[in-house]
Amino acid sequence: MGVQDFTISSVLLFTDKGMLCNKVTQNSLDQTVATGSEVTLLCTYDTQYLNPDLYWYRKRPDHSFQFILHRDNTLAHDADFTQGRFSVQHSHTHRTFHLMISSVRTEDRATYYCAMS
Repeated sequence: MGVQDFTISSVLLFTDKGMLCNKVTQNSLDQTVATGSEVTLLCTYDTQYLNPDLYWYRKRPDHSFQFILHRDNTLAHDADFTQGRFSVQHSHTHRTFHLMISSVRTEDRATYYCAMS
């Protein structure tokens, strides 16, 4: 088995609607993951909205951004390349939106971003 590096970064989003502040926080540690294994990327969020739109994106080594998935209370949309290997653990109570990648592949090497709107 090969070893694959994953770089995790943080994204903060703010809005100016009557002092309402949205914030997304990720762990910012680099993770080394063996090809074929599973990894969970942690994301927590803080908002006063009851139904925020939550997203995962990644920035590939060639610097291109790639949409991974989107969730809200009624909709779910996944990019075609996820092929059932990418999923989320979403808890409204704990305000978490963790990304899980199973059967990690070499092409999964990227910086992963959690975002909210």
